[in-house]
Amino acid sequence: MAKRQIGLVREPDTGERRQEWGTVGDNRLRIDRDEAEMIVDAISVDHAGSFNLFYLLRKHYWTAEGAEHDDVADFLEDAYKRVRDINDDLAVRIVELGGIPPNTPPTLQDYAEVHLEAEGLYDVRASLEGDLEGYATLIASMRDHVGLVEDLGDAATGELLRDRLEDLEDDAHEIERLLEGDTLVREDALN
Repeated sequence: MAKRQIGLVREPDTGERRQEWGTVGDNRLRIDRDEAEMIVDAISVDHAGSFNLFYLLRKHYWTAEGAEHDDVADFLEDAYKRVRDINDDLAVRIVELGGIPPNTPPTLQDYAEVHLEAEGLYDVRASLEGDLEGYATLIASMRDHVGLVEDLGDAATGELLRDRLEDLEDDAHEIERLLEGDTLVREDALN
């Protein structure tokens, strides 16, 4: 397949730009702009990480196979929907704080600490191990940010992060349970 360069980001021809990317405006939450900027920067990392985790989970849902296909695929479908909801909640909170969430592929990748998987297809065990690593990265980041946002006086964002952490931790434990199963053993390990 030939590679071609495409423009991923377009600048609208018409319309008034209401806010420049990378700026934080006033907010109705009564959070100081400098503090809101620090919070936006922090949860932008979590927003971008959850975006990448969503894509990992969805890719693995599409490509799940093997003896436990139904259980694995059902879990992955529910998990990517939960992570998508987390991503949306974080984006909405960033806007409420006066910011703009990362929203283009280049910007998302600049912020994301959760890494995407290469384009190829991998066995279900390797895929789930990668998903678990993504969960661990996002969970650690969000835990750090709970303390930061609460130190800056934003209890509501702290509560949002705590609530979403529970969902992420539950899903990470489910992946650990799936990885315990003998049926996820690679074919080459059986030879």
